[in-house]
Amino acid sequence: MNATQQNSPDGFERRPAALSIYLGAAALMLGPDADDAARQKHGKAMASMLSGIRKYQDHGYRRPSPAIESRWQAGTVRLLFYPSATPNAQPLLIIPSMINGSEILDILPDRSFTRWMAAQGFDVYLLDWGRMVDDPALHTMGGVIDDRVMVAVNYLHDTYGHAPHAIGYCMGGTLLAVAAALYPDKFNKMAFLSAPWDFHAGNPRMTAQVVAGAASALQMIDAGPTLPMDWVQKVFAAVNPQRALTKFASFLEMAADTPQEQMFIAVEDWLNGGHDLPSGVARVCIMDWYGHNRPVNGAWQVGDRTVGLDHLDAGKMMVVAAMRDLLVPPESALSLCKDHPDAAILRPDCGHISLMAGRNAMETVWAPLADWLKTG
Repeated sequence: MNATQQNSPDGFERRPAALSIYLGAAALMLGPDADDAARQKHGKAMASMLSGIRKYQDHGYRRPSPAIESRWQAGTVRLLFYPSATPNAQPLLIIPSMINGSEILDILPDRSFTRWMAAQGFDVYLLDWGRMVDDPALHTMGGVIDDRVMVAVNYLHDTYGHAPHAIGYCMGGTLLAVAAALYPDKFNKMAFLSAPWDFHAGNPRMTAQVVAGAASALQMIDAGPTLPMDWVQKVFAAVNPQRALTKFASFLEMAADTPQEQMFIAVEDWLNGGHDLPSGVARVCIMDWYGHNRPVNGAWQVGDRTVGLDHLDAGKMMVVAAMRDLLVPPESALSLCKDHPDAAILRPDCGHISLMAGRNAMETVWAPLADWLKTG
């Protein structure tokens, strides 16, 4: 199927609901025993944050959303094609998280991971989930893997005559690990970028926030077809409430019409975008992953199949663990290769989003990853 569609069909939305979560999290940082000096300092920080939020909401800049050719589609899931100019280019499948949209992987024309990888000699196919609630296959983990990810992989295999390389980012890396565990012969080299596997490893902030909000999330899941995106945003904001104060205050001081300002807006729009998560998948994330930690314990089942990583070829694995990642602690990412000591490991000194949007991402993450894919 060939079609030209917008990479971000619904655009980005600067939703007050999502921003109010940041505001609430930052406000809670001031303890009841704070003295007058601390209250005054916090008040100034809150004022700067509010001014930064207003600047962001009123800003006229919008991330460019160029038309990208869609080479394949099933349900709402598409493969967006970034062709290489290199003859006989190798296919490279990139799987993003289901939490936020795929736009972070093509965030700006001159800071695009997908376009940069295409320039390195790969035919890049970015999997885009679309509006997931409208796709019945995306309401179960078995449907996600068997009826969408693997059908896309088989399309690439049929097109090129051999298995594609694959990269999974965040939850997309976890899904890649599942797909590779169930279909080990369908992939060439695989890179897992800040992909959680041991959900209780490292800094406990993320797990603690998910567990704390599990009761309300499960009520919403039982009542409707999706877990609202606002619940997920609340969890993310609570992991690092200080960030809410500092990032908008820093944005307030950024010079107008600079690459730094444009990147901030593009990333913040991406964070505030995304679609609600189908209830069946959300339940797996909350209960099987963060609740019972089943993947790393070898107790996670997709359908009637137990997922284990024993059959993965360590020589075809790279694990990228961002050392300052609070959403996916490096210990969680590195657990993917705990039984595969020969796997390649990259430990960039950055956070989760900086793997894609950081000013040093190209040199510290993208280049060594591309070099590894090209060798052997």
